[in-house]
Amino acid sequence: MTDDQAPAPRGQRPPGLLRLLAEDLRTIVERDPSVLDRKEALLHPVLPALWLHRVAHRLHRRGRRLTARLLMLLARAVTGVEIHPGAVLGRRVFVDHGAAVVIGETAVVGDDVTIYHQVTLGAVGWWRDNLRPDGERRHPVIGARVVLGAGATVLGPVRVGDDAVIGARALVVGDVPAGARALAPLGTVSEPRDRAVQARPAPLPDERNGSMNPDSTVLIVGATDETVRKAKELGLSVLLLQHPTKVNAEQESLADVLRVLDYTDWAAVEPVARELREEPGFRVAVSITEPGLENAGRINDLFGLGGTGYEVTRLFRDKLAMRRHLAGLDPSAVAAAPLLRRGDLDAFAAAHGYPFIVKPTDATASIGVFRVAGPEDAERVWVTVEGLRGTRTDRVSTMYLLQDFFMEEYVEGPEFSVEAFSFAGRHVVVAITEKFGHHDSFAELGHAVPARLAEPEQERIRAAVTRFLDQIGLRDGVTHTEVRLGARGPVIIESHNRIAGDMIPELVRAAYGIDMIEYALGWPFGLVPELPDRPEAHAGACVRSLVSEPGRVESVEGVADAAARDGVLDVRVTAKPGDTVHAVRDNWDRLGLVAVTGPDTTEAIHRGERIAGEAIRIRVAGEDGRTWLARVAEVRSLTEAPA
Repeated sequence: MTDDQAPAPRGQRPPGLLRLLAEDLRTIVERDPSVLDRKEALLHPVLPALWLHRVAHRLHRRGRRLTARLLMLLARAVTGVEIHPGAVLGRRVFVDHGAAVVIGETAVVGDDVTIYHQVTLGAVGWWRDNLRPDGERRHPVIGARVVLGAGATVLGPVRVGDDAVIGARALVVGDVPAGARALAPLGTVSEPRDRAVQARPAPLPDERNGSMNPDSTVLIVGATDETVRKAKELGLSVLLLQHPTKVNAEQESLADVLRVLDYTDWAAVEPVARELREEPGFRVAVSITEPGLENAGRINDLFGLGGTGYEVTRLFRDKLAMRRHLAGLDPSAVAAAPLLRRGDLDAFAAAHGYPFIVKPTDATASIGVFRVAGPEDAERVWVTVEGLRGTRTDRVSTMYLLQDFFMEEYVEGPEFSVEAFSFAGRHVVVAITEKFGHHDSFAELGHAVPARLAEPEQERIRAAVTRFLDQIGLRDGVTHTEVRLGARGPVIIESHNRIAGDMIPELVRAAYGIDMIEYALGWPFGLVPELPDRPEAHAGACVRSLVSEPGRVESVEGVADAAARDGVLDVRVTAKPGDTVHAVRDNWDRLGLVAVTGPDTTEAIHRGERIAGEAIRIRVAGEDGRTWLARVAEVRSLTEAPA
């Protein structure tokens, strides 16, 4: 048997068309228990697709490609099944339900194969297939008696051996031996949990039997799946407060106790915290996600648990409060003032000159940050700020409203972030991260570790961040601090007592072998060792982003291909067909991120650009009908200051 035909056994002539059509009808009766006889089989939703393909395939092989295409276009319209007329289907192929089945041009399907709905027998992508020699197969070969479960995807010129089973939702990109099984992970079934916040809910089984030790139990205020998973891997019992819009099945199954509530609302959190403190009890409250930080601090204060309390957390969260606090300790600190009315912009300019910065007191991801370059910008910025107050912006779902804005002096110079961990007042700078910005906004378009800085500059940044953490009062835990290296030396722009975003923790783990999430969860329980004063990187790592001019996303391809490339840590593409693409204003206008590692920082930067540019294809259409591909955002030299 060759890849493009399925001949009859030796000594037998291929079955005629009418015999194949009759066999298809009989197969439906034999293998679909909902069909009782041949008359009913004539109404089977997939039969028209199979019969039309039998005809179209013959026309296709005789060179009548347009007629064959028209027949299969009709089949798709009637049945929802898309089979290219060039595909080879064996005898007695049974397609159950059939909705959204896709079979590509050079695919070969053996005899007695069973295909469930939403199965794809596809190619890996046009950008790779266009490089193949003419006539080379691009799609899978499926052996005899194979079962392809609902939602299974088999990509590329791979072979699936006879009698193999491809499970529901499985993704196959390599050969499958005869008789083997390729199965996707099974869903985890958890017992129903009480999601209502009650004054005294009935105790859960673990609470009743007293199996949780309070000394090894953590109360986590807001969490990603990864955070809960790592807490369990450390051997901790987890009490989780999760927002109704964020909870999911994995968190339900992992958490020992789950309470679903608005964890940003202290009035809702306090009674639940008191109840959980009494039974089953917990050692400390932790959050490494922005909205949960303040109430985790309040819980620690309420019960005298140590850890980072509310007042220290508030100085991190409220950027104007941080500026005022630092001004009281250092007369040369960056000047700042609240923005309450239009005249405040002119007054701040008169006192401190242009340019200066306007930004929210407690937002993240560069949302709502503006540079006022001169008097001509003041009115525009004021109108924009007033439009943002009381909103969550038009780009991102956040649990906080944008309310208060303030002004601060502009610091010119390259920007870095500093990932640090504090051990009872000893601050360890784990990594200095090089940041790549947009030419006319404050959007972050890339990150690289370790930063390519001379040792004297590194030491100045370390000293500035250590001094800042002492001034702010932080003694334990993870921090992410943004620093500008300006004319007056390193200047703190803002800081957070949580892990960084944009996959920076993944970069740190790849370059230094240090897991910042594991440290944030494990240090309060003594489960991780203290780090040395100067951790050494053994590799480089980088995040590159994809951006585009304004338009609308038409298609997204190549994500799986990018993720499979050597050195790739993670690929996160947020763009979906139909999405509106904005000009880049902040981090939420990026279309995707690719994180990679390399022998050093420079090589990682180049690898990230190469992989993101070669593998990922996000096609965008403009209002004028033109289409183009999103591009890899350029990285800017460290010597350049943001515009």
